[in-house]
Amino acid sequence: MQKLDAEVLTIGDELNRGEIVDTNSSWLAERLTELGLHVRWRSSVTDDEPDIAQALEQAAGRARVVVCSGGLGPTDDDRTVDVVARLVGVEPAADPDHEAFMRARFAERKFAITPNNLRQVRVPRGADVLKNRKGLAPGFRVAHRSAELYFMPGVPREMKSIFTDEAAPRIARLAGDGPKLARRTWRVAGMGESHVDHALAGLLDGIADATLHFRIAFPENLVTVIVRRADEREAREVLERVDADVRARLGDHLYGVDDQSLAQVVGAKLRAKGATLALAESCTGGLVGQLITSVPGSSDYFRGGAVVYANDVKSALLGVRDETLRAHGAVSRETAIELAEGARRVFAADWGVALTGIAGPGGGTPEKPAGTVDLAVCGPNTVEHRRLFWPGERDPVRQIAASAALHLLYKLLNRA
Repeated sequence: MQKLDAEVLTIGDELNRGEIVDTNSSWLAERLTELGLHVRWRSSVTDDEPDIAQALEQAAGRARVVVCSGGLGPTDDDRTVDVVARLVGVEPAADPDHEAFMRARFAERKFAITPNNLRQVRVPRGADVLKNRKGLAPGFRVAHRSAELYFMPGVPREMKSIFTDEAAPRIARLAGDGPKLARRTWRVAGMGESHVDHALAGLLDGIADATLHFRIAFPENLVTVIVRRADEREAREVLERVDADVRARLGDHLYGVDDQSLAQVVGAKLRAKGATLALAESCTGGLVGQLITSVPGSSDYFRGGAVVYANDVKSALLGVRDETLRAHGAVSRETAIELAEGARRVFAADWGVALTGIAGPGGGTPEKPAGTVDLAVCGPNTVEHRRLFWPGERDPVRQIAASAALHLLYKLLNRA
């Protein structure tokens, strides 16, 4: 199925020196894909004018749509407007609407306008101006060779606003009767990438114009399917059939889709059941609580949590027995269960979740090396324990432990 080729170009020395992570290009590529374009190239160039000119010539020669960000500010190293003006054979000129807005804003704040401020409201003469509702510098569109080129500031807030409000509708019209896209991402916990790939082998056999993609978003795995059809409804119908197959193959390792987080899904299940949650955390130091409370409305179901590092605190606050700690140690099935039961009792919650482990890099033993974590979930007529081992750096151990605890709770809530 024929698709419009697109390229994303980001401009700025700071990108190529590694001082700033280029999130603009990934965001733009995703939006262009949603519009049905095929993003075949992504590149970044310095602020040097010959570099910008060469990159634009190359992009315009191979892509039908070129989307650029960066270099539209007031300083000497913001050179995109000048380069593009020369490329299309015109002079830069101030956009009257954006200049008027700048003058009004500066007057309101009693700022003096300097000549370099006015650099920021220029566009190549005759360009299609893309209104900036979040800042001062206008975006613009020009035609060059057989391509349409779109330019926006590098500030993400401004770039996203201009693209969404101004560029995307124009690009959608350009795409016209091209293929329509349906896309879904499934979020998978507790299953390695190779096992996910194995489980989904042959998923798209016999389905034309559909692609399968895998991505690690540690500690989870993401699976995306993109279906292209001439008709959008048909694309979505195909995707729904694929969705049913994906769910059957992955079972409760699949917890959500698209932007859903594990904490959101767990919270929704607790709310739907009218149930409450309490936490007891040792090695994760409150990370699970942070994930839970990052969800708006979590006060509906989250009672509270305790970070209990020292053994005497485990006993004093949550009632872990001294004989349990002496016989089995802080990192053990027995201690994890008593912590979960204690959290459930102390906070008067329906469900208690506990984590105790050795995040490392030190503190391990031959029997319990660094990276060993015991998890427990206690609920109505339910007690479950898991031990996981993840050798490596401290933060990944904590992250995977938090994810594993929430995933265990998710599975038990499904069965409750």
